[in-house]
Amino acid sequence: MFLRCFKPKFYKKSKSTTSYMKIRIDIVRRKRIAMVRNYKTDIVNFLKNGQDSEAYRRAELLLEELRIISCYDLIERFCDCISENLSLMLKKRECPEECREAVSSLIYATAWVPDVPELKDLRAVFTKRFGNFIASSVNHELVEKTELLRPPSRELKIQTVKDVANEFSINWDPTPLKLMLLRETSALQIKDKVETRADYLNKDTEKSFMDEHSDDESVLSESWRIDSLSKGSLSSSSSSSSSSLRRVSVRKKKGKKILPYGIISSPDTKLGAGNDEKAQEEKEEKRKIADQENSRLLGIQGSRSLTSTSNNEVSTIRENERMSSFQRPNLLDYDDVVARLAALRRR
Repeated sequence: MFLRCFKPKFYKKSKSTTSYMKIRIDIVRRKRIAMVRNYKTDIVNFLKNGQDSEAYRRAELLLEELRIISCYDLIERFCDCISENLSLMLKKRECPEECREAVSSLIYATAWVPDVPELKDLRAVFTKRFGNFIASSVNHELVEKTELLRPPSRELKIQTVKDVANEFSINWDPTPLKLMLLRETSALQIKDKVETRADYLNKDTEKSFMDEHSDDESVLSESWRIDSLSKGSLSSSSSSSSSSLRRVSVRKKKGKKILPYGIISSPDTKLGAGNDEKAQEEKEEKRKIADQENSRLLGIQGSRSLTSTSNNEVSTIRENERMSSFQRPNLLDYDDVVARLAALRRR
């Protein structure tokens, strides 16, 4: 009597939601059944026109509609279970054993059946009273039909076409369709093998190219290292040759002992015509020796670096020309100098 007069919110919400849900399921199921009829009509027309492949494709769509309709049937069955045991659920704070599968399955179906929005309201009511649902209590048939881990097999599609043909009294032989599907499958397998082989060859060629590229890089690095070493040796040889040339030129300058103009030599060191000729001959001999040594050094250097050799040769030739063009100044006679100094004193 108390429950009839003052019904709790859980009871009223669950009762109204399950009632509305059954009405919604009936509406959407009629639409799906109409689609099933249309697909069956299409399959029959295709079979009469000899288009077995199109009938085979329509069979997959037909199986999809039948799957959704079966989900609606399961949800409607669970709603009936909730309506029958609602008074028992109201008396207990925990979900009864008789309703545990129905409650868990309806909460689970909320994420997989978008055509029935009343499932969200029912899930809110159940989770508020009983907490989260237990995954192990969900109906396995509902899980298989909602998740659909893989599409229907070829045999199931052919059997569906055959059932539709028998339903409409059509004598249909599935052998040509099976042969056609077998040829398509073999062609796809050959194509996959060819693509796999092409990918394998591309990987091999890429690997070989990378190996050749790495070998080329090693060869280049080795050549660069050799070039750097040769350049270092050439630079060291050029520096040694230039230092040797500088030493030769310094020795030449030291050996000449050129007196500046205006310094008066002693009477004992007067140079005559014979002495000048000897000094000139000695100078020529020293110049020849220096030229031979320079040419020898330049020849060694030219075998290693043509550019440095040409530069050193030009500098050496210019230095030799400058040294050869130099002439020793003629010194004044001692008696003339003494006479000039005496004349300056008298002034």
